Formats: sequence, C-alpha cells, structure tokens
Amino acid sequence: MNRTLNFKLLVDYCLFLLVRLFEEIFCMIPESWALATGRFLGRCAFVLIPDRREAAVENLTIAFGKEQSDQWIRRTARKSFEHLGMLGIEFFRIRRWDQDEMDRRIEYEGRTAYNLAMLPGNHGILLLNSHFGCFEVSAATVKFMGMKLNLIMSPVKNPFLSQYLFSRGGKETGVTTYRDKGVIPDMIQGLRDGEMLAVLGDQRGDAGRGIFVDYFGTPAPANEVFARLAIDGQARILPLCTYRRDDGRYQSIFWDEICLELTGDRKTDLITVSQQFHNMFEKWLRIRPEQGFWVQRKWRRKPSRRRSQQLAAMPGKTEIQD
Repeated sequence: MNRTLNFKLLVDYCLFLLVRLFEEIFCMIPESWALATGRFLGRCAFVLIPDRREAAVENLTIAFGKEQSDQWIRRTARKSFEHLGMLGIEFFRIRRWDQDEMDRRIEYEGRTAYNLAMLPGNHGILLLNSHFGCFEVSAATVKFMGMKLNLIMSPVKNPFLSQYLFSRGGKETGVTTYRDKGVIPDMIQGLRDGEMLAVLGDQRGDAGRGIFVDYFGTPAPANEVFARLAIDGQARILPLCTYRRDDGRYQSIFWDEICLELTGDRKTDLITVSQQFHNMFEKWLRIRPEQGFWVQRKWRRKPSRRRSQQLAAMPGKTEIQD
C-alpha cells in the first residue's frame, strides 16, 4: 500500500514539475508563439477528445441551432477549443503582468457601475463571472483596480498542483482562495461583513433539486448555491466579464448592478435570482460565442456506462438524460 502511494506521489510530483517547466517555457517565448501553441493544442484536443467535441457541438446546437447552420456550430465548437488552449497559456503569462502591462492590454468599460457598487455601506459585493472569455484576465483586472476578494476553487487531484494553484492568490493578486467544501456559511458571513466574493456562477446544477432556468430558450438546471450566496449574504451583485479582442487586447466590462426583487418564498427566490444570473451569462455568450466554455454539458448529462448497465438490467427501465 505504501509503495503504491509513494509511486503515485512520485508521478504527481513529476507531473507538477512538467507543468512548471511548460510554464517557464510559455512565459519565455514571444506571446504570439505561445498563443499559437495554445491554439494548436486546442485543435488537437478537438480532434482527439471526441466526447468533449460532441458535448460542445450538442451545447451549441441547443443554444444556437435555430439561428445558425450546422457548419457555423461546428466551426464555433472548434474555435472554442482553440480559445481554451489559449486560455491555458494565458493562465501562466498573465500572472506575471505588471501594472503597466495590464494598463496597456486591458480596456475597461463600465467604471460607473463599479463605482456605484463600491459606494460605502453595510453590504458585501458578489462579483459575478462565468466560464466565458478570459476569466484569468478578470483576475488581472481585480489586481489592477486594487480590489481584494475571496474566490472559491475546486482542488485538483494532484496535491502538488492543487497547492500551487491555491498559492497563486493572496499576496500576488489580492485574491484569497478557499476550497469549495464546507465554506459556504463562511462566505455568506463574509458578504454580510462587507467582503467581496467572486464566483463563476454558470456551473451546472443538480436537476434533482428542481432549480431550472430558461437558458437560450431551453430549461437548464442551475446551481442554486450562487443565488443563495447573493440572497443570504445580502450582497450587491456586480457582473464582470472579460473577453479577448481581435487586436490582441482584452475587454473587461463591469455591467450594471443586478438588483434582486425577493418575494420571501425560498424556492421562488432561488429560481428568480438564478434566472437573472443566466440572463447575463447568455448575453455575454452572444457577444463572443466562440469564447464560451462549451465542453461540459450544461443542459443534460451523458449517461454513465455503469448507470446504463444497471437500468438495462431492470425490466421496463430506460435511461433518461436530465
């Protein structure tokens, strides 16, 4: 058992060193070369990972199938993989930008909305983001504007990589990262105490909980925890998105504050707030659909092989994708 564990740790450590090596290489070579490598890796993933390719095409078909051709959907799916490849490169490079570089590379819009949300008061701020565009540049925006915020992250299985990713916040960026298990009560209290919390609020929810929203005209399960944070944390909601422009710069937009109209009915309020969030996410994706994170099924999951085998063994049962 110890030998197996030690071997696994050795493999994890070697993988960590490999990632650090690639980081140094991608930060040393010219940016155009690094991003071209990211696009190439994205194209390779589009060809070599059919399950994720099918998920992207399925999501785009649900979202845009009534508006766009099959050729447009497949082309946009491929471009989204290229975007993810560049996003991986940017993760390393952006962390090393100084203030002058951020001022040169990031175009800001919506400072009035930001200033209004930052007015003094007994409220926290929920900085609403999503898996759209360049969320690493959004973190750079936070650093550039001198904001301090909390961020919930899911750890990766590799303990060395997980520790490294979590240590990238704090002193370096003004971002304090927390693991995603058991921290919701603390984050709610932090919002009530006037802190700022950033979330990627478009994560898929559990269909069994019954929190569905209209998303591109199709019901989609929403993760109600983000609405819960906003409601229970008594926070002001400040949407922020960042996307890559054609000229190589980045566009960061602070949108108008989302005002909550609560009824007092718990489930109704969770659905209503979740819908407000998804209305914003859909608006962003329509700006640059090729910069969406389409590789994970938003509307329905692919049935697992194990579950399908269990249902196949039960007479009269069929697999239903939620």
